[in-house]
Amino acid sequence: MRILIAIGIMVVLLLAGLYHRDTDPEDLAAEVPLSPESLLAAAEEFADPPTDWDYRFPEDHGNHPEQFGEYWWFAGQLQDDAGHVRGFQLAIYRLALSREPPDTASHWGTRDLYRGQFLLAPAGAGPTRSEERFGRDAIDLSGSDAHGAWIDDWSVKYESDCDCFRLSGTVSNTRLDLSLHPLTPTPTHLRGIPGLDALEPGSHGYWWPGLRVTGEFEQGGESSRVTGDAVLEHVWGRRLPVAQGQLTLNRLWLSLDDGTAVRCMQLRRRGSGGVPLGDCLMLAPDAEPVRVGSAALTPAETRDRDYRLHWRLEAEEHRVALDISPTRERAAPAFRLPLWSGFMQAEGSLESEPVDGWGWLELSGY
Repeated sequence: MRILIAIGIMVVLLLAGLYHRDTDPEDLAAEVPLSPESLLAAAEEFADPPTDWDYRFPEDHGNHPEQFGEYWWFAGQLQDDAGHVRGFQLAIYRLALSREPPDTASHWGTRDLYRGQFLLAPAGAGPTRSEERFGRDAIDLSGSDAHGAWIDDWSVKYESDCDCFRLSGTVSNTRLDLSLHPLTPTPTHLRGIPGLDALEPGSHGYWWPGLRVTGEFEQGGESSRVTGDAVLEHVWGRRLPVAQGQLTLNRLWLSLDDGTAVRCMQLRRRGSGGVPLGDCLMLAPDAEPVRVGSAALTPAETRDRDYRLHWRLEAEEHRVALDISPTRERAAPAFRLPLWSGFMQAEGSLESEPVDGWGWLELSGY
């Protein structure tokens, strides 16, 4: 596990290089320790969170600087007044280099490193707009606080005045400014669920589907109102999910038109065979989450390809049978951290009734 921690950290930090428009890479390399030994030492400074986490809201919507890693992950479906449908995803990840602030007088001193990814994907024809950014908590370039996190003009935060989340940012000259309002009083806590315990040991967090979205979409100097729904996932701890060795990491979130939400996290062999690790959860309106089991999620493709984009979720005991496919097949985004991330559609049946919906799929380790 120690090796896996080092690999996960090194991938992010070495790729970071550490990029920023106003940063001299040579100066940064001199300031940020990137050797495997220093990265392992940084991780070992942080103890695992307690087994039983006393969740407190809205405090837990903000950062947890005493924890080694953390991420805020949002995805959703938007529709404008003209009826155009788009999927979006904005995620910000934080990794700590040490428990204490840097012992330096430099304004560029860094304790935490950040990585973000922002995607806008039309349901029909048209390009996916995507961008990846890296930053550090120096001179307010990037950071996190009691409300959320940011990298440059990308921002995700909770605001108590509206009891909602605000999300804003620009990607490829397209800007989103969104308000996301929870429709349930509390999110689903993830600690103690087998899927999280298997893939994210020493972590806590929550999953909050069914957020009602309102806001503005601006492109080419023209803006339009958008509405939709979204999902939030916020996890913190000593270890975050990474693909491991010959295992791929497959993450799927679904929002169905009957109000049911699905969350799957799965480690699966790149080839065939073996038993997948992880879990799928199904959350019906006004109900407790039900464990479906990771084996219920299987690739629907038989041909070889870099990424498996077509999946099936089927569990007879829960009377669920869903086919999950991208709204349009697109190439992986040109990120330094290789993965496929995209807007999905789902259709099939649940409790013998027809359902459909949208989703987001993220694949890494391929």
